[in-house]
Amino acid sequence: MRTQTRGKRALIFIQNGLGGAERIQIEISKMLIADGWQIKFCMISFNSKENKIKQFYPENVMSSEIIATSQFGLLKDIFKQIKEYQPTVVFASAMHLNQRILLVSILFPKIKFIMRNENYLYTLPKWKCRTLGLTYRLADKIIVQTEEMENEVVNLGIKNDKVITLHNPVNEKEIHAKAAAPSPFPEDGKIRFVAVGRFAPQKGFDILVDAFRIVASIVPDAELYIVGDTFYGNGAVLKTVRDKAGEYNLTDRIFLPGFKSNPYPYMRHADVFVLSSRYEGLPNTLIEALFLGTPAATTTCIPIISRIITDGKNGYTATSGNAEELAKAMIEAAKLKTITNNYKPASNEEFIEQFNRLISQKH
Repeated sequence: MRTQTRGKRALIFIQNGLGGAERIQIEISKMLIADGWQIKFCMISFNSKENKIKQFYPENVMSSEIIATSQFGLLKDIFKQIKEYQPTVVFASAMHLNQRILLVSILFPKIKFIMRNENYLYTLPKWKCRTLGLTYRLADKIIVQTEEMENEVVNLGIKNDKVITLHNPVNEKEIHAKAAAPSPFPEDGKIRFVAVGRFAPQKGFDILVDAFRIVASIVPDAELYIVGDTFYGNGAVLKTVRDKAGEYNLTDRIFLPGFKSNPYPYMRHADVFVLSSRYEGLPNTLIEALFLGTPAATTTCIPIISRIITDGKNGYTATSGNAEELAKAMIEAAKLKTITNNYKPASNEEFIEQFNRLISQKH
């Protein structure tokens, strides 16, 4: 099959969720729009009752939706979306979707396929890594978030020149504008610890509650807020958090406000931002909290954390899974008044260059 593509047209396949991968895709789409690209989003849902990410689309972009009911049906619908829109570039950012899209890519030799790898490969079973490696060879470019992630992808047998590390972008102007909303906390002098993320096991909120039990015994005016989708995974993590809070007699000091489309006032007005994750790709919430000037207590769940956080400068670190160390980091971070930010995001120009360079290449 031969396809005809014109101009700068990107078809972005995005899963219907509220994680970091989706948020970064939204940011990249804004960069491309500013560079003159025409954008269409295709949201892929595995639950037709959900409708989450669409509210964050840039204004006036084209959009469509696939409701996946079977593997074959999903491949067929992906093919249909590409054929109808005739993009210059197809872009996706979730490993399980990347594989399926790249299987379809062989039918569109004139179209460029950019995949963003949103997580570490060690989180996958070995057989999934092998199949991912086979499909990633079909990509024109693979964007990864950290140097360690780049090594993982290259070790799958992917050519070095296909893989590029671009640290996640930060939309400072938008973050500060949203953070200017009123504080969600009363002015009572209490110490607020805030975590933000969906209630998934990887976020380690069970460990966070264990750590806060220790903090609460030492800091009598401490409170913990966990902001995020509490019903993720049918509420299993929510139940664990509530059960632990009850067991520790902390229900009056642990607050679960649920999902907030604007969590930035919580992050800005917190005394400490806490990342308790077991693993991450590259934690956007931690990066954004630092840009808002909030000290962090974080697990070293991935190597780059130790390059982002310097103990005593912008926060304190703890071994992943260690509640005692995390509690100590939280207490020490609360003593910091001013911080320095070590994180250097990739620029808008660096992201845009990857798209423009591909479409300038001869087929």
